[in-house]
Amino acid sequence: MYLRLYQMGIIMKLLKLVIVDDEPILLQGLLHTYDWESMGFEVVGSASSGEQALEVIREVKPDVVLTDIRMKQITGLMVIEEIQKEGLECLFVVLSAYRDFEYAKQACDLGAFAYLLKPIEDDKLQETMESAYQKCMERQKADEKYESWEKLLVSDSTSFLQVVVQKYVQNRLEYDKVKEVFDAIGNILLENDRFITVCADIDIAYKITNSLDYEASRLKLLNLLEEPVKERYFYWKMENQEGNYIFIIKTQDNAVVRELKHLLEDIKQKGTSPVIAAISKPYKGIEGIKRSYEEAQKLFGIAGAAGASALAVSEELEDYTDKGSSGDGDILIVNAVRKNNAKELKDAFIHMIYHLPKDEELQCKYFHKVMLNVELMVKDSYGMTDELKEKFQNYYSNMQNLNAARAVDVCYKIIGNVIEERQKCAEKDETKYFKEYIQAAVAYIDEHLDDEELSIVSVATHVYLNPVYFGRVFKNTFHMTFKKYILQQRMEKAKRLLEEGDVSIGNICEQVGINNPSYFSHLFKQYTGKLPSEYKKEYEV
Repeated sequence: MYLRLYQMGIIMKLLKLVIVDDEPILLQGLLHTYDWESMGFEVVGSASSGEQALEVIREVKPDVVLTDIRMKQITGLMVIEEIQKEGLECLFVVLSAYRDFEYAKQACDLGAFAYLLKPIEDDKLQETMESAYQKCMERQKADEKYESWEKLLVSDSTSFLQVVVQKYVQNRLEYDKVKEVFDAIGNILLENDRFITVCADIDIAYKITNSLDYEASRLKLLNLLEEPVKERYFYWKMENQEGNYIFIIKTQDNAVVRELKHLLEDIKQKGTSPVIAAISKPYKGIEGIKRSYEEAQKLFGIAGAAGASALAVSEELEDYTDKGSSGDGDILIVNAVRKNNAKELKDAFIHMIYHLPKDEELQCKYFHKVMLNVELMVKDSYGMTDELKEKFQNYYSNMQNLNAARAVDVCYKIIGNVIEERQKCAEKDETKYFKEYIQAAVAYIDEHLDDEELSIVSVATHVYLNPVYFGRVFKNTFHMTFKKYILQQRMEKAKRLLEEGDVSIGNICEQVGINNPSYFSHLFKQYTGKLPSEYKKEYEV
């Protein structure tokens, strides 16, 4: 790379090179035969022994050392070991004859960058030195970046520290580097400071069953959690690798754990979506940051696996263990959906739970089969709404994230939604089918509002329907009971008659089928907020 840039006339930074060989002729050959500058290096020193090499390296602090491996008294291996002990950073490229191959291997084990066999091949030397140059430049850039931390700390210490802490807890930054940052900032970590981590999110099952509301619920949770935390504590906020919300809180008060538990309980009670949360114990120092984070992560995983169940199996239902065979659970569930019967669905799921295979992987496969059977049956009957299609697809996409206990709960919620949707479809179909009957009933009601004996039985009889069945269809059509509809029609007719102004209260009572004037006045005031006489005055000229 450097050679290409060099040939193009682009001047690049030269790195410092020291060459070591205890044979004078070979050393002179290395120094004067090769165009080191074209490879990106300036020879800043040479040595003809291991002892001399140590002195030169300590003095000039080169970027790369090219050294023979076999030398008298102090070998190239010894030079590498000693320089590493002293903490000097430089790359070693070792030279060895074929017979010294084992030495070369030992050098690489000690951290040497590469080895070259004598006699040296020009192309191999070129390739190796260019790679060494690239490695050194990358390290220098990293060092420069690290040195610029101090400037960042001065300009925006809070944001910068959060990035450092996040990388630290995610094992992307070493403890020593983090400590340097804390020491550079100063006054951030006091002797008695403890760290508590809160991990919280919306249950993943809710993402499957309520995908449209999921992100809004997560944002609401974040706001409910962050507002009180911001008021009371010093904290860092981030997301873990799974995307769950993380709050690392600094405090000297161990009672904060209890306060945070109360806060999360309040949030759970206020929200309509299921919240999963975990809180670590307080831990001291920089090590305590990571320890609290890891503990909260572990506890959150346990809480997430348990989830918030919608299917409660009570003790008195344990006699299901003696009912049915182990293979008919999916049939019972499909039949419950076919009948749109929520109670039968719950009973079928309880039956299924008690007859599941012991192996968890087989359990999850069984739930998958149940979902597929229900989906196929629904497609063949009422059909699938877009919302239901999405829920089934979300389940299939997230199966690997659910253990068996969570899977059965999510399946129950989704299939329960299926029954709810099918019941709505059934009501719509029923309403459509009986449209003419309802129209006839409404016409009959309008004609007989003056009949005090007008009732659901008389109207149902007129249209040749069973009163109970008629009442259900009527309610599905008008979204109110028959009784409320009759009262509404009578009060609206009374309002029209009062607005006309030439009809007496007594006459109005007769026309709306309420012959008791006092009772009529009471009902009218409940409906309009005014007495009939007050309402009538508003329309008098």
